[in-house]
Amino acid sequence: MSLIQRVRNIFSPALVSHEADNGQEDMFRARYQAFRRLLSANNGALDFMTELEEAAMGRRHFGMHFVRSRVTGATAKVFNIVENLLYLAPGKYLILRDSLRDIQERIQESLTTGQSTRRRELVLDLADIAAGDVGDVGGKMANLGELRNTLQIPVPRGFAITAHAYESFMQHTGLWEEINCLVLGHPMAAHFSACPLPETDLDDEATNQPIALLELCGKIRGMILAAEVPAELQSAILGAYDRLCEEEGRRVHVALRSSALGEDSAGASFAGQHKSLLNLDRDSLIDGYKEIVASKYSAHAMTYRYMLGIRDDDVLMCVGCLSMVTSQAGGVTYTTNPLNAADDRMRVTAAWGVAKGVVDGTATTDEFVLEKAPELRIVERTVPRKESALVCSSTEGVCRVSLDPEHCEKPTLNDSQILELAAMAMRIEEHYGQPQDIEWAYTPEGDLVLLQTRPLEIREPEPASALLPDVPPLVHAGRTASPGAAFGVVHIVRKDVDILVLPDNAILVCVEAAPKWAAVLNRCQGIITEQGSVAGHLANVAREFRVPALFGVPSATSLLAPGQEITLDADNAAIYPGREDDLLARKPERPNMMAGSPVFQTLERVIRHIVPLNLLDPDALDFTAANCRTLHDITRFCHEKSVQEMFSFGRDHDFSPRSSKQLKTVIPMQWWIINLEDGFTKETPGKMVPLDNIASVPMLALWRGIVAFPWEGPPGLDGKGFMSVLFQSATNANLEPARASHFADKNYFMISKHFCNLQSRFGYHFTSVEALAGPRPRENYIRFQFKGGAADQQRRVRRARFVGEILDEFNFRTRVREDALFARLDDCDQQFVEDHLEILGHILIHTRQLDMIMNREEVVQFYKQRILRQLHALMDAKNGA
Repeated sequence: MSLIQRVRNIFSPALVSHEADNGQEDMFRARYQAFRRLLSANNGALDFMTELEEAAMGRRHFGMHFVRSRVTGATAKVFNIVENLLYLAPGKYLILRDSLRDIQERIQESLTTGQSTRRRELVLDLADIAAGDVGDVGGKMANLGELRNTLQIPVPRGFAITAHAYESFMQHTGLWEEINCLVLGHPMAAHFSACPLPETDLDDEATNQPIALLELCGKIRGMILAAEVPAELQSAILGAYDRLCEEEGRRVHVALRSSALGEDSAGASFAGQHKSLLNLDRDSLIDGYKEIVASKYSAHAMTYRYMLGIRDDDVLMCVGCLSMVTSQAGGVTYTTNPLNAADDRMRVTAAWGVAKGVVDGTATTDEFVLEKAPELRIVERTVPRKESALVCSSTEGVCRVSLDPEHCEKPTLNDSQILELAAMAMRIEEHYGQPQDIEWAYTPEGDLVLLQTRPLEIREPEPASALLPDVPPLVHAGRTASPGAAFGVVHIVRKDVDILVLPDNAILVCVEAAPKWAAVLNRCQGIITEQGSVAGHLANVAREFRVPALFGVPSATSLLAPGQEITLDADNAAIYPGREDDLLARKPERPNMMAGSPVFQTLERVIRHIVPLNLLDPDALDFTAANCRTLHDITRFCHEKSVQEMFSFGRDHDFSPRSSKQLKTVIPMQWWIINLEDGFTKETPGKMVPLDNIASVPMLALWRGIVAFPWEGPPGLDGKGFMSVLFQSATNANLEPARASHFADKNYFMISKHFCNLQSRFGYHFTSVEALAGPRPRENYIRFQFKGGAADQQRRVRRARFVGEILDEFNFRTRVREDALFARLDDCDQQFVEDHLEILGHILIHTRQLDMIMNREEVVQFYKQRILRQLHALMDAKNGA
């Protein structure tokens, strides 16, 4: 062949050859499907990690259901990532399985509840209990044991049914695992969340969340009540009761009181959230025990635990069995003012009969305020008319009876009783070293009996607003149960079903200050009741949740209309129509009750093995599978390596035209298309496919860059450049026109709708482009390799740097090694990827054969400036500049 003919063939297409179809197209399709599965799992894993990270930053409320489900989801996704990478690279990264297994073991250790060694007794007599036994009998019974045995303060005789007994009951019946599966598998978060539901949630779904919660609670309680208590536990309970009767010298009735682990602790009073049963006989003890255990799964108890970040597994239900005290008067004493830390005066709230009426908000109460220093002195009295009292029934339980007229106006306590009670309360406060919430009773014989003590949460003082609205209040009455101001719409609750349709920004208005309304406090702006005292359980929980509350507002459910917009000023005991912004400056900030909670601490332990990213630089020597220490490390490593494996497979393998279609185009080159799945808009018969049938987003973007400006042909050659071309032509067998040449026929697009892999040889240089351009930015990427040329090594190296300098102008990350250029983009939105593919398409065409002029600086700068002008014009046209 003549020299002229050889030179001519350098710049013209060579003959097309047909290689044997060796099935590599099918292999690439299978690899592509594995790659897509990997990317989908990667996206899901990162979503789970983001949710966990946001929770750890205090940006959402969550329970153990959230932690376990997100951890499980992230782990499952990472497992899929690893297995799909091993399909793309068989045998290459097997150590990833070991790394993942190690991380999973550390995560499981972090999730496991640390159980201390428990006492093995099923019941413990109160005489054998002290404060240190809180892990065996719960806070309520541990405190009673401390009062009895350390302070010698009179408390009822009785015994505790222990945490070990609860574990035995739940495990013997199989309820432990079954209930855990129900709780952890239930989508309760939307009901529990204090945040608005996502916009994608339908209204009926939001409405159904409370219904679903009530159904779940009803199912679990039914399971517990239907279960058989182990014979050994029944025998232990009834035996302890019989010994109690022997001590009392009579057949006694008893009170069964919840004493769950964590209950009555600082920051988590559980006030009224679990059940207490009064005045039971022997025949009712076993069923009563199951009722107390079942109350752990009431809607308000589950909500309370969720809002305080208390793990379900940590709340072991211990039960106190106490000799029933015949109570002439009962109530609650706060050793200081819970609404104002600066006011250390003691407050005594009392009612006729048992103390239950005080704590559940159903009784009309007397209130007495005492100064502690220089000596105990009663400084305030509030004694309203009292029409009824709760007393023990002649059979079981309690009932409400009408008071004799002579007692209606009479104080429940005389001064000596008040001072005796206050002195005992001061002893208890001094012993514990912090303010106390104390429940007590006086017998008809005048004997004082302590029923309970627990830490009292105290609010810092906040002065009431001196600027009152110009408009008169709708109501000016009641007592501040929880301070602050709130704006919202009136939602009147007369029966349980009314809480199922709680609107956004509701101010709850009801008759009784029932503890069960705590189930929705986290979703309320405020609460107004006709009855109830500051010492009641609902008031306690309202203060814990920082929800303004006004109790004892006569006829509130009649004076206020459903849906009416009001401003509640709990500090000044006033309710105003509409919105009063000046008052709302005192709207309390909801506390981050998760911080420091058991659930939050569990999350902090777990995410150390999930979220941190240690593998940052894919070019670093430590970027290896063996160095993956977290799930995030594995996702990062696998994503990087999967892109490399896909890119190198397309680059290093030849593909046959036999199973592909040729693109119809006026560009004087052959382009072959392999459709991986949805890269065509419709099925196309025959061997040719028109451009308007291409659906691939990244291929079309590349093509727009290829055709944006016509190629003006190769640059003029000087003598040295011409001789360099001749030398390459004479020594490179692929340029022999008599042979099947890879340089002519390997222009392949492998495409789907959002994916494109281009392998091409333009003249003397080899180009690979791979891109994903879809709706999920974290999946999107571009990989580009540019190598080779017709000139000598020095010119080829300079041309690689030349292309890199252009790409640097458009935010590509570039790396040059000899005559090879590598460029990449990651985590970009779809439009950004498309724009940069157009840039690459333009460069593919317009840097052809420029290596031959790379020793002439003035010519290099000419071409560089021309290409940059064209690229900026291309981008400006897209942006409308």
